Amino acid sequence: MPWLAALKLAGAAGRLLSLFDAAPRFLGAAAACGLVLLYLGALAFHLRARVLYNLAFPGFYFATAVASLALTVSS
Repeated sequence: MPWLAALKLAGAAGRLLSLFDAAPRFLGAAAACGLVLLYLGALAFHLRARVLYNLAFPGFYFATAVASLALTVSS
């Protein structure tokens, strides 16, 4: 699934670009929102497939994406 890797790369690039002052503010929020949706989907697929032994990995990434989105929106 190379398109999933492309989504992760686009989200990470958007978050890195949003660190600069010249970048538009909505870029970071859109990237963070995309990462939240990506990891929410990963959690849903893990639960649907009943693969619970490694649920902590997408859960941790989901939590960091939510925190990133919250910090972006609040500032």
